[in-house]
Amino acid sequence: MRWVVTILLEYEWRAGAPQSGTEREIMRTNTEANVAGSAVKSEIVKDNQFRIDAVPPGSALLVGDAAVFDVAGSFCATQAKCTHRGGPLNEGTLDGSTVTCPWHGSQFNVCTGVVLRGPATEPAKAYRVTVEGEIGRVEKEN
Repeated sequence: MRWVVTILLEYEWRAGAPQSGTEREIMRTNTEANVAGSAVKSEIVKDNQFRIDAVPPGSALLVGDAAVFDVAGSFCATQAKCTHRGGPLNEGTLDGSTVTCPWHGSQFNVCTGVVLRGPATEPAKAYRVTVEGEIGRVEKEN
């Protein structure tokens, strides 16, 4: 299930929203069909939620338009796109609480969004992450 959802999110992020309702419905049907037959718990999560076991320590997960990072068992989240040229921070290398953008090497603190090394000059938006049981939630201010 995790890889299906990740592929769907990656597709939407890179290609933009599906062009038609039919395309989105096909993707949703395929995802639900794969989940129904899987051994993975099929608990439904909302757009801003994730299963905490989907983010092992030292890794990242794309959750909507946020990148969630597991820093030594604690979860931090930033905007998913680098402030320099929009690189995918969830695909960057995570070293402690520092993520390196895979496109041009900008580094950010994933808990505060502060730029640690350019070429980026603007900080990334940082979001609070809460965990209830096995579900994490990215909380964005409105």
